[in-house]
Parts: sequence; C-alpha cells; structure tokens
Amino acid sequence: MYIVCLFAVIIVYLLKIRNDPTILALCRVIISVMLYDKGINRRQIFKGVKLMDQKKIGLFLKTLRNEKGITQEQLAEHFHVSNRTVSRWETGTNMPDISLLTEIADFYDVDVRELIEGERRNMNEEIKDVAIKMADYAGAEKGRLFKWVRVISLIGTVLMTVAIGLQCFVYEPNLFRALAIFLSFIALIAMAITTFYANGILSKLVKKRGFVIATRVIVIVLIVISVRFILVAAVVIGLGFFEAAAPFKNLSGAENYNKDYLLSEYGADLDTGFFIFPDDMASALEVDYDSSLKTGLFDTDGHIFLTATYSDEEFKNELDRLSKITCTVFGSMHGDSDYHTEKILYDTEMYNYPAYISIDGYDTVYEYALIDEENNRIIYALLSYPRLTDLVKYQDYLKKDKLSYKTEDGSVLEKFSIYSFSFEDGIWSEYGPEDEGRTTTGNPR
Repeated sequence: MYIVCLFAVIIVYLLKIRNDPTILALCRVIISVMLYDKGINRRQIFKGVKLMDQKKIGLFLKTLRNEKGITQEQLAEHFHVSNRTVSRWETGTNMPDISLLTEIADFYDVDVRELIEGERRNMNEEIKDVAIKMADYAGAEKGRLFKWVRVISLIGTVLMTVAIGLQCFVYEPNLFRALAIFLSFIALIAMAITTFYANGILSKLVKKRGFVIATRVIVIVLIVISVRFILVAAVVIGLGFFEAAAPFKNLSGAENYNKDYLLSEYGADLDTGFFIFPDDMASALEVDYDSSLKTGLFDTDGHIFLTATYSDEEFKNELDRLSKITCTVFGSMHGDSDYHTEKILYDTEMYNYPAYISIDGYDTVYEYALIDEENNRIIYALLSYPRLTDLVKYQDYLKKDKLSYKTEDGSVLEKFSIYSFSFEDGIWSEYGPEDEGRTTTGNPR
C-alpha cells in the first residue's frame, strides 16, 4: 500500500502540477519523507527522469495509431470519445484521462510508462500492476459518481414528461403557455440525452447508422420549428409593443354616438351585441357620450359611457325595454341546433345604482346600465380590460368592490354573459348578428 501511495504522488508530480512551483516543492518534500522512511535516496528516484513532454507523447500516440492502421474516428469510437478529443491527444494539447491510460496501452500493446514518456521502453510488471490498479480505482470512483447522476437524470426525465403532460391536459390557448410547453419540451430532450449518456445507452446508439441519421433529421426539424416559432413570437411581441404604443380612439358628444358603428367595429372583438345600448337617442332630453377604444391584435381595450336623461314616460319605457332583454345563443349553424336563451341580470348590490347587467367579466368585458331613478337618468356602460387609473372621473359608475375587476381566480370565460353559453365542457358558443331571426327548432339548454 505504501508503494501505491508513493507511486500515486509521483504520477501526480509528473502529470498534473509540473507548472506550479509551490505544489511541486510540496510534492518533493512528501516524496523525500516517504523515501527517507524506506532508506531510499530521492535523487535515485528522480535521477534521469524528465518532465512530461505532451507534444512528444502526442506524436507517439499518433505513431502508434498509424502503426495500427486506424483513423482518429475509429479510435474515438473504440474509446467512446469524440474525434476532437483524439486530435487534441495527438497534438499534445490535452492528455488522455488517467483511467484510460491502461486501456490505451493495452490497445497499442505498449506499457503505461512508455505512453507517459512518449517512447518505447521496458517497464517492470510491478509498476505496470500499480498503474492498472490506479486506473481501475479511478474508473470505480467515476462509476460511483455516475450512479447518482444516472438516478437523478432518470427521475428528472420522468418528472419532466409528467409536467409536459399535465400542461397539455389543462392547456388553454395562450402565447406564454405555448412558450412554456415548448421550452419544457426542449428541457426534456436535454434531460433525456443526459440520461442516455449517463446510462451508457448513448454510446451504443451512436454506433448505429440509422439512429444517427434519424437524430440528425429530428434535430434539423426541431431547428426549423424553433426558428419558425421564434420568428412568429418575435412578430407577435413586436406587434404587441406597436399596439401598446398606439393611441386610443377617443370620441365625445351626443352627435358621435352610433350603435351600428359600435356593433360593426367592436361587436365581434368584445363578444357583445350591445343590447343594453339604445338604438338612438331621439327620445332622450339630455345626452352625454364618451368613448375611448383601441383595437389590438387579440382584443379591444377601453370604455364607453353613454348618459341619457329622459322624461317620466320615456324613462319608464326604457326601463321596460331593459328589463325584457334576452339573448339566444346557438350551439352550431345547423337548423336544428341546440340553443340557450339567457335573461338580463338585475342587481342592486354591485354598483352604487341598481343595474341591469348583460356582461359581468366574461372575457374581461363588462356591459351594464345603471338606473338613477331620482333624476330619470340611465348610464349605459361598457368596459374592456378596465384600467382603473384611466377611469377616475367615472368612479361613481364602477363597482363598489374594485378588487373584483382582477381576474386571477378562474377562467374569464366562466363569468356571466347573456351573449355566450357552454354547450360542451370547456367550449363556448357566442352570439353573432347572423343569429337574429333564427328559429329555435332544436333542444333548449
């Protein structure tokens, strides 16, 4: 055992730290003490020993390979390393791992010392046996370390697969969720490659030509998909920044109120038929109109406030109209399609005034009419993605509980709307102007 330790120190001295004077001196002291204990003169050991010449060793390895009549690629495949690694050995840039020294020596039918010195020499069996044991020990140590790597990488691959499955199972169309799934899939591929490598499967697969070709094709396809996805994402993000910088279209004054224009321009985006809003303001005594809207790539943001004061009779007529509002939504375009008819919601708690509500948060849209009975006044309102900081002057027309405008809790498609209905779990059908006048021959839902 003493000889093994001594030889290990000598090997470290020769191979690893020849350029560090401090550690070199320390090694010499350790070796001197160990040899002195055995009654051996240190100079007898180091007399005639030359420091390792990496270029000389590289040329020697190249000569041995040429004598063997094999290429760098064939040698790399035999020792499960890359072509670049073999090239760096033979140019003297890097040296083979100590655990490979014995294997390389056996492969070329030379001694380990001959590899270290870069020339053919005789080596006694005792030193060779020590070198073999050191190489075996290094390999065993590496194997113990790789055992945990194999276990952890395998667990990581399984968990990543389950995570992607769960994301797909509860997937809702969303750019960021799609990006998260895509990145998770890339991480799964990386984890799988690590697992195959750690378990020795990768080194076996790379020897099969079919696997290599299939891998290259898959990589090329993934690169094409990735580039396409990145370009699309870049375009979407670019449009998002462009839309964010675009100004809102602001209109005010009774003369600018036009229900037909609102319906044709914003109805589809806002998922509304504007049933709350009156067709015209001919019967109103006083009218105040203010709208600020901006149509983006995915939705329309902004608000509409229409305030109308009526005579007693017209006020009563308008309340009667609001109370009778209903909307019929069809499940398909077929004549015998199932259908659902929803009544307008009347509420006295949510707002500062009694309210008739047609949309309450569905797809982050709010459509309602507030009833000011003391002044024969009705406030017709529509909000889309409301930003409370932009609605300071309309605080009296907003919900009492401002936190209710936040949408963290659940899907916005599950909120109330007379213009939508889920005929199948997770699938919503919505009202469209083309549904006007359709006969309800199917089953009511």
